[in-house]
Amino acid sequence: MATTDTKSTTRSSTSGDRPKHSRGTQEQRQRPPEPAGVVQPDAAGDGGRSVSVWTMLLFLVGCGILVVAAINLPNLGRWGDQHGNVLVFLCFFLVMSIGGRWFWAGIDALWGAVRNKEA
Repeated sequence: MATTDTKSTTRSSTSGDRPKHSRGTQEQRQRPPEPAGVVQPDAAGDGGRSVSVWTMLLFLVGCGILVVAAINLPNLGRWGDQHGNVLVFLCFFLVMSIGGRWFWAGIDALWGAVRNKEA
């Protein structure tokens, strides 16, 4: 009866044998995890309570875009007859998406500033 010789090979634990995605620096492995619920202060040192000027400008522009789009809703049919329904729909959707994105970015920044100020 023939026996098969099964050798068990072990991989070395050197970083050269491991795939790139599993490699990490010693610093990453030894760093303790961040405690939950702790707000890290930003570079300005104000504890993350401020809202940037650009965010507020985009918020105001987003509000303006949404108001102008709402005022022009009755004109969509006429514009669709002149330029094509698909083109008008896509342009209106794009404008509303950009305005909405800027609006909600401002709301999120304001809400974060108010929430952090209470803490």
